[in-house]
Amino acid sequence: MAHTSGRKGRALPRLVTTAIAVTLVGTTAGTALADGPAEQFSGALPGARSAEVAAGKPTGAAPVLLVVAVDKSAVRSFVPDGKGGLRSLGSSRSDKDWERTKAVTFVDHNRNGKLDGMYVLVDNGDVFHQSPGSHAAKVARGFGGYDTFFTPGELGGTYGSDLLTRDKQGVLWVHQANGKLGRDYAKLAPRKRVGGGWGRFTAITGRGDLTGDGKTDIVARDKSGTLWLYKGTGDINKPFASRTKVGGGWNQFTKLVATGDVNGDGHADLLAVDGKGALWLYKGTGKASSPYQSRVKIDGSGWNQYRLVF
Repeated sequence: MAHTSGRKGRALPRLVTTAIAVTLVGTTAGTALADGPAEQFSGALPGARSAEVAAGKPTGAAPVLLVVAVDKSAVRSFVPDGKGGLRSLGSSRSDKDWERTKAVTFVDHNRNGKLDGMYVLVDNGDVFHQSPGSHAAKVARGFGGYDTFFTPGELGGTYGSDLLTRDKQGVLWVHQANGKLGRDYAKLAPRKRVGGGWGRFTAITGRGDLTGDGKTDIVARDKSGTLWLYKGTGDINKPFASRTKVGGGWNQFTKLVATGDVNGDGHADLLAVDGKGALWLYKGTGKASSPYQSRVKIDGSGWNQYRLVF
């Protein structure tokens, strides 16, 4: 049974200045919530329109989203420039309350390829959803035991960006978005087990369709540095087919981040940060047999300073 709470805690600061300005509230920890406490949205999402213009025509299979990087001193936001690079939207000070934020994932609930808001996981296990022009609302609690938290998009059955999480036992779970019009998009159904054995992976990510079949896919890197593709099935009860090998050598990267279509060609791409802090782009091909082209360096250094990149 869903739990609700009307009690508000202290407000957290703005999440992303110049692209996002949002206030969240921290309360108690438990499960999916029908409703929750809210704070007034303190800004808009101008970066969503900037990203659309910069990178061409977004689609649900290859959305055009922001890229945000957070370190101890600053929050920096970027949009794809449509040429395979990123254009800065500026930066703001990262205050101490950013330490409470464990993960952020942007959402495209209506599958039009444009930014609709975000889910935010804070350190007490609460999950908040924020949409432009609306209130920040707590939609779930009890997520503190997950070490992976992101949405690759809609995994089957309804509209809405579904969440994937991994627990400490290596079990992968899907939390399906409600899929109804309006603010109810943000609500999450009770989790469903995807399967065990996912603890073998040091990174799991994805955003959109990598294989050209219109279904949402993910990739996962194992401890030996091999990257694997998990094709989407479109069935929320069994969202992924058996894995296929992409290639080896991926342990050279400290972060793998999927943000959608970076170069504006209609294919979902992958960003990777290497051990020296350089940022690389793997352009998507839309082919399951070889989902990425050879890498291209888009920024020479500095990306290892960021605790969060999303």
